[in-house]
Parts: sequence; structure tokens; C-alpha cells
Amino acid sequence: MTAQPIPGPADPRRAAAPRPSRLTDAVSGAGGPFSPRGISFSPVSPSLATARLMAVVPLLLLLAGGFAVPAILVSPWFWAGTGVAILLLAWLAWLIPRQVRAMGYALAGEHLLWRKGIMWRRMSVIPYGRMQFVDTSQGPIARRMGIAEVKLHTASATTDATINGLPVAEAERLRQILAERGEERMAGL
Repeated sequence: MTAQPIPGPADPRRAAAPRPSRLTDAVSGAGGPFSPRGISFSPVSPSLATARLMAVVPLLLLLAGGFAVPAILVSPWFWAGTGVAILLLAWLAWLIPRQVRAMGYALAGEHLLWRKGIMWRRMSVIPYGRMQFVDTSQGPIARRMGIAEVKLHTASATTDATINGLPVAEAERLRQILAERGEERMAGL
């Protein structure tokens, strides 16, 4: 008679397969956690790239000019600072539109998905029932570009999310949808 091992907590025969939740099903897809199966993301407005460039271009041009004047009057070594400012401007002109194209949001059954980033990608999943209130705001450059942002406030400060660069009508529509879904989910608590 051979001794049979008694299944214990470390025995692989005893380990039960983890039950996937609706959230895990939605976020695990063929494209990994940043391209969930069955979810299509709505992009933000390309005007956000223009607005972000409008914020940095004047500063970098001022910096380049600030180095160019001493280069002419004092020493040609100051041209290095002008060159660095121009290279930084060219890099940001290439990077910012790519960052904006990587942003998107999706309304899923029980939660909102918000993704952003190129090299360091980030996906935020905000359950509708955790939303305390939803803000819509617009600064002067955003107003000129016809875009707004929607900010979601939750019970936990780490799960707050801001969706930038939405056309004004889309921002208002999203705010209303999120407020309604948040109230529906909170009513059951």
C-alpha cells in the first residue's frame, strides 16, 4: 500500500482556479491591459495638442532668444543654449501630438476606462459607484480651442481622473452620463 499525500494548502491539486470578475474580463484582452477586448476607446480632440504647444512654444522661444542676445553681444558659447532650446522645441512638437493621440476613454458597463501615455502607459479604471462628483472646466486657451476637461472625483484621491481635451459638447454629454451612472450605482448602497 502506497501512501497518498494529503492535499494541503500548498498542493497544486487543491488550488482552485481564480474566478475572473467582470472587471478582469473587460480589461484582459488580446491586446493586453491597454487594449481590452470588446472595448473601443473614444479619442480626445486633436486641439489638445495645439493647446499644449501654445503653452510651451512662447517660453522656449523666449529662452532661445534669451541665449541668442548674449551670444551676439558677449560670447558665441551662448549659441549652445539657443540650440538646446530649439532642439527641445522640436522634440516637444513631435512628442505632444503623439501623447494626445494615445489618450482615450471608454464607458464600460460598470466603470469608466481612461488610458494615456506612450512609453509609460497608464490605464485607470474608475467604477461608477465610487464617483462622488464630476466637474467640467475650461481655461482661456481651452476655451479658444473649443475644448474642455472632465474631472472625476472619487472617495479615494488616488483614483481621481481628469479627461482633458474633449470638445465642449462631448465634455458636457460625458459629465451628464457619468453623473447619472454614478447616482444609479450609489442608490443601491
